[in-house]
Amino acid sequence: MEFFPTFPLSFFDECPAIFFRCNQHGISREFSFLTPSVKKVFGISTDFFLNNPKLFFQKIYPEDQDKFLRSMATYSSLPLNIQLDYRIMGDGGRVVWVQENSILTSSTHSEGIFCQGVIFEIFHYQKMQEELQRWDRQLESLTCSLPDIIVRADRKKRLLYLNRSWDGLAPVLPEQYFGKRFVDVGVPQSIAELFEAKIHDVYQTFQSSKVEVSCSTQGELRLLEVRFCPEFDEHRIVLNVLLVCRDITEVRTAELACKESDEKFRQLAETIDSVLWIWDKQLEKIIYVSPAYERLWGGKSSQLLQNPFAWLALVVPDDRNRVEHLFIRRIGGDGLDIEYRIFNANHETRWIHNRTFPMKDSSGVINRVIGIAQDVTDRKKWEEERIKGAKLESLGLLAGGLAHDFNNLLTAILGQLSLAKYSLEPESSLYVRISEAEKASERAQDIASQLLTFSKGGVPIKKVVSLKDFLEDNVRLVLTGSNLKPVFRIPGDLWMVNVDVGQICQVIHNLVINARQAMPNGGECLVEACNVIEDINAETLNVGDLGSSMSRRYICLSIRDFGVGISNENLQKIFDPYFTTKATGSGLGLATSYSIVKNHGGVIWVESELGRGSAFFIKIPAVIEEKENLECRDFPTTFGHGKILIMDDEIQIRKVLGEMVEVCGYSYQTVPNGEEALEVFRHAQTAGSPFSAVILDLTIPGGLGGKDVMGQLLKMDPQVKAIVASGYSHDPVLANYRDYGFKGRVAKPFNLADLSIVLNEVLQC
Repeated sequence: MEFFPTFPLSFFDECPAIFFRCNQHGISREFSFLTPSVKKVFGISTDFFLNNPKLFFQKIYPEDQDKFLRSMATYSSLPLNIQLDYRIMGDGGRVVWVQENSILTSSTHSEGIFCQGVIFEIFHYQKMQEELQRWDRQLESLTCSLPDIIVRADRKKRLLYLNRSWDGLAPVLPEQYFGKRFVDVGVPQSIAELFEAKIHDVYQTFQSSKVEVSCSTQGELRLLEVRFCPEFDEHRIVLNVLLVCRDITEVRTAELACKESDEKFRQLAETIDSVLWIWDKQLEKIIYVSPAYERLWGGKSSQLLQNPFAWLALVVPDDRNRVEHLFIRRIGGDGLDIEYRIFNANHETRWIHNRTFPMKDSSGVINRVIGIAQDVTDRKKWEEERIKGAKLESLGLLAGGLAHDFNNLLTAILGQLSLAKYSLEPESSLYVRISEAEKASERAQDIASQLLTFSKGGVPIKKVVSLKDFLEDNVRLVLTGSNLKPVFRIPGDLWMVNVDVGQICQVIHNLVINARQAMPNGGECLVEACNVIEDINAETLNVGDLGSSMSRRYICLSIRDFGVGISNENLQKIFDPYFTTKATGSGLGLATSYSIVKNHGGVIWVESELGRGSAFFIKIPAVIEEKENLECRDFPTTFGHGKILIMDDEIQIRKVLGEMVEVCGYSYQTVPNGEEALEVFRHAQTAGSPFSAVILDLTIPGGLGGKDVMGQLLKMDPQVKAIVASGYSHDPVLANYRDYGFKGRVAKPFNLADLSIVLNEVLQC
């Protein structure tokens, strides 16, 4: 049988294919015919192959020689058509791909196999195959390196491809999955049915789709996102469907955590009173603002999201330029910390403390800013009150110092006046004039006492007095220069009271000032007082417990105005410290009055009606004592004998005290400080002529004062009789003198009679 017909040799000279006839003996080919084109492919002339039967096999690429021999050895049934691709080594080591098409038949002339055929050079075709294989390997490498599971399925839902990521679900070899259904490779029935339904939809709609499914992997529940994507041919016909399965367990977990975090942030932001807002630097806009903005500012949050600077319109004009400049300049920087005022929805001025905190991305660049705007109005008011309190404290220190010096001067003045009166007849005109001077000095004493009350308040230093004697004078003093007329309704038989005159005068001043301010257009201020006897114990006025010290007999004082009145809301806070409805008020007047009255065992309350006026009432325990007994205390009622030690840093006081003590029948010795007082007292004891009593000034600048000296004296003589004297009439040592070992006290200023009484009481005890 001839593989090719007989052609003239000129035909084969021009043909690029190699035509041959040969006998095949193992690796030898004994060519009987070989066309000249063999030289073009092998680079060797025809004669070499004809004379060397093994040369052809030797020119086959070593890796393809076994394949060539196996093909030639398949001759169990002849004739046999062979098509074989293999490589040969051409001229200069060039590798050439060829395809051999030959017919193997039995040889009739010799042993072996007769072979005839044609060999074509297939260089370009093979290069294309190699390129395709290379791309296949790269694609396989890519799909195998992906964490996603890649599946290819055909129209019949059969598996054509699985990448290696499938091994995470169930290890399957290619021969085990190819042509199988999903359920055959371990996919649960419900999920397999879902996948096949989705594949069917892709073939019908030509559209991609996705689903999320849960599956168990190595005992752990995982969430997969599965995308179904069509593979088209050149005619847009769906050939296959690709399934891309991605494990989104961590993503969903993170999303849920983020959602929970966002929800917690939202709940926090919507609960707190502060405004939380977030600024996106790239967008240059506010992307979130909490509901507190609408409550605090009164504006709409939606407006702020559209215009991030809308809130500036509500900033007080005096602050606006400063705030706008700082906000624009520093919003994207390291942070902003600023306080300013706004007008809220009720047109009230509120103080805002605004702080910002930059948020940075992974590269350290600021991409967002979180802001917190807090209403600090109450804190600002507290700071203002604290500053005001500090100023009042400084003023109080000044007032206390002035009062102390004032009382020292008045002590010298009253002492001299008392001594002058003592040497005169009561009927003389000079006696009368000195008495008037004493009254003026006592008025000055009341002013000094008020200064001390303003300075420190404290426990009252009481004495029995007639309220009527100083009530009218003090009311008129406060109303001097105003268009308010005082009207008094005070009975002549008003009971006496045991009070600190200076403190009670301060209460009267505060209440009258209140009435004056309530009637700016003038009118009458009604001042009334009366004696009251309670038939039952305590609470007829329903204003709280009057205490066990409250007598059944008391006087009731009221100061009434006919002004604007006080609202019910403000009535509940009228005695609170720092509460005031006046722009220039301190809020301390009524609170101080409340404290003073309470320290006197009394009560104070207010009744008011809007548009009708207000009335303040004071109840103070009464003292039943004959007025005549109180008015006969100009001169000593008793005289004594003995020696008195006087300690005071003021020389005028030492001098006048010495003269007053001498008038009372005593001798005396004076010292300017505590150190000398201790030395003199010790010397007198050692000499056997101790002092009968000691008068100690409480405050000695730069030295030992009365309290410290008293402590040393008690060590020398536990029975020492000492009297404490002070211009600070509200000092706790003066109020509780017995606690410090003193037997008596005398508050400056005092007259001859006051000193005589104290000396007599101390020396008689």
